Amino acid sequence: MSGAVTLHIGALSLPGLSEAEAARAARAFEAELAALLERHGLPPGTRPADLERIDLGRLPVGAGTPEAMGRELARALLRRLGP
Repeated sequence: MSGAVTLHIGALSLPGLSEAEAARAARAFEAELAALLERHGLPPGTRPADLERIDLGRLPVGAGTPEAMGRELARALLRRLGP
């Protein structure tokens, strides 16, 4: 799939983080997702319907900074879309 991708994140729930930490994680998530999409595009076979709603559920995220958590969540999102 090629072309522009517009993404709207309705909610990103990050329990256990302060408001400031959650904002840092969200910024890292957005930046990492943009970088991955720029570098690799969407996974082959991804259909628009696949992108309407993506529920990552509970993801094990290792201890670390909010930025590391955000980057891992972005990678997890793309893994969920992959074959």
